[in-house]
Amino acid sequence: MGTEARPSASDIVYLFGDRFARKARVGGAKLLYGGNKVKLSDLANILMVAAFADLASRGYVGLEAVKEKKLGLFTSRDVQVSRLSAPGEALYGLDAAIWDKLSDDPKEDRVRPIISRILGGEQMNPWSDIADVAKSGLAEQGYFNVEKEELRLRPDKYHWSANEELILPHEGGVDEVKAMLSSLESREPALYKQVQDSVKKGIQAMVEQPDYDDD
Repeated sequence: MGTEARPSASDIVYLFGDRFARKARVGGAKLLYGGNKVKLSDLANILMVAAFADLASRGYVGLEAVKEKKLGLFTSRDVQVSRLSAPGEALYGLDAAIWDKLSDDPKEDRVRPIISRILGGEQMNPWSDIADVAKSGLAEQGYFNVEKEELRLRPDKYHWSANEELILPHEGGVDEVKAMLSSLESREPALYKQVQDSVKKGIQAMVEQPDYDDD
């Protein structure tokens, strides 16, 4: 099914991921549109940065770099995310995930705790899970097709494909997203750097740790 909605910044990043993330020499995430492979950590990080920046640019949230002393020993830095106005449009993917996880508790509504709530706790590959949220949001909007194949005695298999005729007209959005991010970086360089840092550390912190048995 087609969509009349304009894709969000994080949607554009996922659709045209090879314009934002480095090419993967080994492994990596294969993009549904275009088929190129990119570094998954790059993709997940810029997806989250774009989602936070886009929500702020549309006036839905405010972003503010904050810091506080932890146990009087070190300073913790993060980015406060505050609701400003209700979205005047339907949100999908990571934009929806961020908005839905806002608690209106200033200490909880920071980039790193929000990422933790989106992921629902530690994961084997949190970068892949972040990308999957964006991917599912694009499917909801009609940019991707997904078909479920039910298999006996094995987990069901899902087949994904891109609706290229719907995606191609939005290629110009790549430059718009890059300009939006550059504008934030030039206007508030310290804030932009902290968003990047909080996203990177926030996802990294959600890597599932081995459960060692001392017995």
